[in-house]
Amino acid sequence: MIASDALRFGPAAAARRVLAVSAGKAARGGVRRLGRGNGTAVPGKVAMAIDAGTLAGLSAQIRRGAVLVTGSNGKGTTCRMLAAIMRAGGLHPIVNHEGSNQLAGLATTLLASAGRSGQLPADPQAIGLFEVDEGSMPAIAPQISRPAAVIVTNLFRDQLDRYLEPDYVRSLLERALRRLPADTTLILNADDPRLAQLAPELPNPRLYFGIGDTGHGRDGVDPTSDFPRCQRCGGELAYSCLFYAHLGHWWCEGCGLSRPEPRVTVTKIDLLGPASSRLRVAVPGAETVLDVPVPGLYNAYNALAAVAAASECRLPGAAFSAIQQVTAGCFRMERVAVPGHDVYLALAKNANGYTEVLRAVLGNGEPRRMLLGLNDNPGKQPDISWIWDVDFDSLGGLVPAAVVSGNRAADLAVRLKYAGWLGASPATDLVTEPDPVRAFELALARTPAGEPLWVVSTSIVLWQLRDWLRKQGYVGQLWREQQGAGR
Repeated sequence: MIASDALRFGPAAAARRVLAVSAGKAARGGVRRLGRGNGTAVPGKVAMAIDAGTLAGLSAQIRRGAVLVTGSNGKGTTCRMLAAIMRAGGLHPIVNHEGSNQLAGLATTLLASAGRSGQLPADPQAIGLFEVDEGSMPAIAPQISRPAAVIVTNLFRDQLDRYLEPDYVRSLLERALRRLPADTTLILNADDPRLAQLAPELPNPRLYFGIGDTGHGRDGVDPTSDFPRCQRCGGELAYSCLFYAHLGHWWCEGCGLSRPEPRVTVTKIDLLGPASSRLRVAVPGAETVLDVPVPGLYNAYNALAAVAAASECRLPGAAFSAIQQVTAGCFRMERVAVPGHDVYLALAKNANGYTEVLRAVLGNGEPRRMLLGLNDNPGKQPDISWIWDVDFDSLGGLVPAAVVSGNRAADLAVRLKYAGWLGASPATDLVTEPDPVRAFELALARTPAGEPLWVVSTSIVLWQLRDWLRKQGYVGQLWREQQGAGR
């Protein structure tokens, strides 16, 4: 590649590429040796400051191109599932497992695989698999050479201070998709009406996935829905089956636009409590049963997206079962063993995510011990108004002892009060402790020996808690764990 760079751009450009890669790799090692983080973004920033074409130049060397995964929720878990299927099918995915999903993070991922000469290994089975922040798609998509497919999981209200409304994010995605080659397959959630007409003028092939088992539909309107309108005529949508938020079997009462027929679907779902589920998945010409080691309808969608992409990559159906061996990612129902308890760490970063995690944990009606966290980030994400859209109201009486934490713990406690948790039968014994470590110790003390503790929170509480757990020896350094997982 360096030789071809010299031919195309001249010796100076080729030398700049070598310098950029070497400097980025040195920055990555330095950040980790100094204990200043996982080194998942700084190396890419250093390399691209020297050579802005670092990401494009490295991605061009991936023999089988790349699959991009974007959307509001489920990107990381979908990537983990698809990576497992790819490995079982004989491919060698290059994955940004650590969740650094913006421009510099993707460059960092490829720097880790490149030699100091700026060359990736000449691997005919290599394929890129990149989780991409939905707001960063317009910048990233044009820099990925030969994108085989783009998965869009869903679109919800998320980070209103950054993204405004979902329709704005939809416009960003359309801008990105219009810069893709015409043969890139768009893998879209048929149950999300915002995605059915995503850049409808594009000639790209489309592969839809969706849930066919209507036995898990909800009665009436989901309180977390933001009531999207028809993307073609602006009319109101109706549903024959609503799964959660605005996802379901929908049609427009104005123009008749309706849910596309999915080619990859779940025909039967068994939700097996707060740790797993069993799915009967149909792909063209075949059907398979998958035991998915993460719970909830939202993870059924993630598994479907992964299977849809695997089928598009022509991977054998026998490889789909690799999903069953996937371990939960960081804060995706991540299990941590501490003396006397299993602790589950679950990220909930918006109203839909928080609601569906709580439903997954409490959906069978069995009481659970929980630590609930809420924080803002004044410099980046100051808005927490979305907690009033979380469906706490239907879950009162299921958490006999709860601890709330984070720098906005008091706001969360007020929300739970208005949700009726304190007056439920049985009423929740609620403790407020802003410090995440002290809150964790309190929550463990209030959890009977042998019972699990569920920690559901926004990110800062979880990172502070995980750092403490690492210092106690209960979890490893995140980047080392990812290396051990075959990243």
